[in-house]
Amino acid sequence: MLRKYIIRLALSAALVLGGVAGARADDLVIDGLGKIPLGNAVTVQNGNGTDIQNFLKKGAERKGYGKTSNAAMWTLMTVPPGMNVYPEKPPYPYESMELYQLRKRDVRGVYTAIVVVLSGTPEVFFHEGNRRAEKFWSDAFREDAKRPSTLFGMPKIQLKEFQNVVDEVLKDKKGGANKVKVLTVSPWRAYKQEDGEYRWGQDAKIIMTMPNGLSFPLWVESSVFKQGNKYYLVIINGSHVAADQLGDPLLYGFYRMERSSQ
Repeated sequence: MLRKYIIRLALSAALVLGGVAGARADDLVIDGLGKIPLGNAVTVQNGNGTDIQNFLKKGAERKGYGKTSNAAMWTLMTVPPGMNVYPEKPPYPYESMELYQLRKRDVRGVYTAIVVVLSGTPEVFFHEGNRRAEKFWSDAFREDAKRPSTLFGMPKIQLKEFQNVVDEVLKDKKGGANKVKVLTVSPWRAYKQEDGEYRWGQDAKIIMTMPNGLSFPLWVESSVFKQGNKYYLVIINGSHVAADQLGDPLLYGFYRMERSSQ
């Protein structure tokens, strides 16, 4: 399943979204959250309604998927600690999924990344479990909120600690002995934006190796926002080269985000 996911994700960047007659713009506009300015060098392609969107939704909502190594890996890399985007029963966070592609072109080539946006109330993200986490995240975006250096057992900034957690979590999971080598990581922490609001973010560069020896370099960046009573989880996937080209426009865009009026 993980191999199929990676292959479909890579093909979507080159083929599926490129053929969609969706809106193109210099801003990433997320309904209900706001506008993330990305500058003239980056274009945004709307991928909603494509085959890859349906593939991702159906895969994430498949019975038992939350217990696989695939789900465990993506949870570690993209989901705020304590939230659950792969529950066994509805409501399913992936039902809300929006899909976009970012593109940047220069004389050396075209760089792309996929953006997945999940949104929902606390009932969507916490209905199967962690009430302590639900309480923490309900207050984590306030100016005066306490922001600890560790979250629910997640490691501090040390790369070795994070790698140890990844190895421990994946070794007993179903779905194949996939190996994940973490090259760089900035674990979850709060970032103050230009308007005084906060977002939480994590980013990493990894090498994922399948049991047959195939390896995939991946850049994984994830941010969570709170708007009223809803959370917005913005997950970005691309290559290491795409990270070098798109990382700065995204960082600046998140900082300058213009929120929708509540």
